[in-house]
Amino acid sequence: MSSSLSPLSGKTFVLELARDIRFKAKQDLINYLYEQNARISYSLTASTDYVLVSNDIDTYKTRRAKQLGIPLINVEYIYEYRNLSKENQSIDIKRFIVTSAEDKENFSKSGTIPVTGSLSGSTTKPIKLDVSKIKIWNSDDVELPQFDELTYAEIGKWAIFKETNENSDIYFVLELQIIPEEYNNQMNNDYRLRFRYEKQTIINSKGIISLIQYAFSNDINELHQLFALYYYRIVTMSRIIRIRDLLPDKLGSKLLLRSLFFHRIDTQMLDDNVCQLIESLWIESIGDLNKILSVQPETIALKTIIEAEAALLEIKVDSKSSSEAENYFYSCIPHHKSFVIDLINNRRALIDKLDLCQMLRDMVTVNELTNWNIKASIEAKYRALKCHIETIKNDTHEYATISNMISSSTNPNEQVVIHQIYSVAKQTDVLNFRSTLFNQK
Repeated sequence: MSSSLSPLSGKTFVLELARDIRFKAKQDLINYLYEQNARISYSLTASTDYVLVSNDIDTYKTRRAKQLGIPLINVEYIYEYRNLSKENQSIDIKRFIVTSAEDKENFSKSGTIPVTGSLSGSTTKPIKLDVSKIKIWNSDDVELPQFDELTYAEIGKWAIFKETNENSDIYFVLELQIIPEEYNNQMNNDYRLRFRYEKQTIINSKGIISLIQYAFSNDINELHQLFALYYYRIVTMSRIIRIRDLLPDKLGSKLLLRSLFFHRIDTQMLDDNVCQLIESLWIESIGDLNKILSVQPETIALKTIIEAEAALLEIKVDSKSSSEAENYFYSCIPHHKSFVIDLINNRRALIDKLDLCQMLRDMVTVNELTNWNIKASIEAKYRALKCHIETIKNDTHEYATISNMISSSTNPNEQVVIHQIYSVAKQTDVLNFRSTLFNQK
């Protein structure tokens, strides 16, 4: 069936599959959903339409989906739909809902499952919110309450808005962050719930100005209504649009960035400059490996690369067993003779080999997803890289700053021509980046 006519098109799925679904089967499922113009989310958010499950499993996500009224759908629905022989055939999705008969009836009427559990109070017993009684904290407050967002916290709701002006863009990000009750006692948190508000102003001539504020509570009703208050305050402003797909980078909490990182990659429109960069990186990296190694990179298993790294680390810390470890490394990662270097007395070469292992590990991981296909589509290569790459516009403050830094560090007698400047971010870099740590020599 045509992807544009598919009932899966435009839907957002969270996959909560049991271990009996093998990695290859899971990848085939994900690729098919992408072909049908569906979206894959790695956490439950306000935009999630369905949670795909392989059986009646009981996890935090499935319980949370029930609380939010998000239907659990058996993965057999996708398989059965995929096997349809005629375009005009259809499948009743209600047959695949993993829940009670009562909930199936409600789903057929409203398209949602009734909200239950700790969130039900917000729909049955609304309270009038007195904002003056809620303390709003700035992100730089010294006594800001403790809340560990990256260990156990989940995004309950989120919304991103953009206001476009003549010389600036303003983004608003709303988040409702929740630490599940079963994890709350394991961490030294002052509260279980946190509301986060961010206003980011991007002025072409001045760069980025950010305001981040928080509210804390153990009352889900209270923060739900605070979220709604901010939501409707922003949505009723002029020149405001809500952003759901083409999400900007470096916006929102690290928890939200982690949740939406791959969604950003999957929904990004790639311009010609980014496509050229991806193609160059792809060809160059495979070419470098073939030049150094005496075997084809695809014949080296990830387990072997990890063992080779362990041998290099052994050389680094233990000089007594260095000779055996060096031989073991070269047996794991066979090199052409011209690239076999003494690693015991050459620390620089040792570091280079560690970098090689990291590069090889990345390449094996990436190319397994594309079957080592050099001619794979640009979009497939981009998703496999798991990096967010974008071209920095030459009329922005960021471009001017980087350009000036390059010029100031270049010999005055040399002319440097800057064709493009790119912003490249990996998920681990985004999560571990510390904005308070300045450049050091």
